[in-house]
Amino acid sequence: MSSAGYRGNNMGDETNGDNKSRLDRVEQLLEVLVNEHFQFHEEHRQLLKAQVILYDITQKLAAAQTDTIAKLAELATAQKHTDQNLAALINVVDSLVRRTPPPA
Repeated sequence: MSSAGYRGNNMGDETNGDNKSRLDRVEQLLEVLVNEHFQFHEEHRQLLKAQVILYDITQKLAAAQTDTIAKLAELATAQKHTDQNLAALINVVDSLVRRTPPPA
């Protein structure tokens, strides 16, 4: 191609109907991509922080659940003991009530 056909325009100076050079358009798109990447990075950081907090809370909840299970087992044992004592008391009262009165 002859230099007369090129007219001295640089490749980055070509316009596409919006009066912006090709380089300006590329820079604008690059700026948008960089800004979106920074926003994504910040959101990702916040998600990681939330994940750590959620994990910590989940661990505390699991420990509390384990404690609750142990306490429920203790309560079940105590309830069984109470049921046995109540049954014994009912038997004593029943035998006293059903006893035949002594002859007068």
